[in-house]
Amino acid sequence: MPENVRLRHPRKSWSTGEDLVKRFSFQAGIQSDKISILNAVWDRELGHFSRHWTLAGVRKGILYVKPRSAAAAQELQLRSGEIVKSLNKYFGRAWIRAVKAAAK
Repeated sequence: MPENVRLRHPRKSWSTGEDLVKRFSFQAGIQSDKISILNAVWDRELGHFSRHWTLAGVRKGILYVKPRSAAAAQELQLRSGEIVKSLNKYFGRAWIRAVKAAAK
């Protein structure tokens, strides 16, 4: 081996399970705490409308909801601004930017 070549010491190769989950969650864009809060307040904030709408997911600040009927989809569209405001009050800063009907 040439004299000017140094052997590199490997970096810390072991990670805890918690570190791996945090890293994956960050890379995948998963925010489980926010999703848990959203699920907990969904029925409370939407009242009887929550029976007609099912949470499908959140992506890039857009909340996707599956309506049970065309009338429920229309009502969702009309109330989307109100829904955004009522749900965002549970988070430190505004997280949901819009509400859209998800494809069935």
